[in-house]
Amino acid sequence: MNTIFVEDHVVPQLFTSAIEAYEFSHALPKGKGRNKLETFGLLWGYSIQAKGNESAKIIATMATVETSATRHTHWVAPDYDSLRMKKEFFGTYWPNIELVGSFHSHPYENLAEVNSVTGWRASDEDKGFFPHFHEQITPDQDNLAHIIVTITQLERRGTAYPSRLANSESEKGYVLSADWRKIWLRAYGSQFDSDNENYTFTDDISLEIPSLQRRFT
Repeated sequence: MNTIFVEDHVVPQLFTSAIEAYEFSHALPKGKGRNKLETFGLLWGYSIQAKGNESAKIIATMATVETSATRHTHWVAPDYDSLRMKKEFFGTYWPNIELVGSFHSHPYENLAEVNSVTGWRASDEDKGFFPHFHEQITPDQDNLAHIIVTITQLERRGTAYPSRLANSESEKGYVLSADWRKIWLRAYGSQFDSDNENYTFTDDISLEIPSLQRRFT
């Protein structure tokens, strides 16, 4: 099982990008603006290869939002030219930082809708997208991290301290409430399968955000 570590200062970048796309209307050239949209971004940092009995580790130290992505209430489509430009730009001027994965949001109308479809989990489209993204943007890397930020509004304002997801997903994500919002973080991965010479989706991954509980307690 590979492990994704998310550093403290990355968390507000993940949360605020999802909150902004959810709560604020995004104006369109024609027609009325919309809220409750998905958003997409990139994770940057570094990777540590597996050693002995220790699994590979991915450390996210930064997140950037794809402002050119086409947003919708049920999907988001990044511009692949933009992704390649950023990867090249970072490689030229910040060679100590590499692209280690992606994140995107899942917006829902209410808590009942999230629970009815287990909305914090990857969709079938996500499971196909992660390996495709891996092959197209970072074919030279063995492992990538992918984080889903699910958000919905609550009927009553309150605070629920961060906790692990339930049951078999306990190592793979977190859930918390903040003001009028409930937010889930769920991690997945993609990897290069050397036996079959292709890129595959994997759920064999854990997510560690040590600072999360300190910030929301």
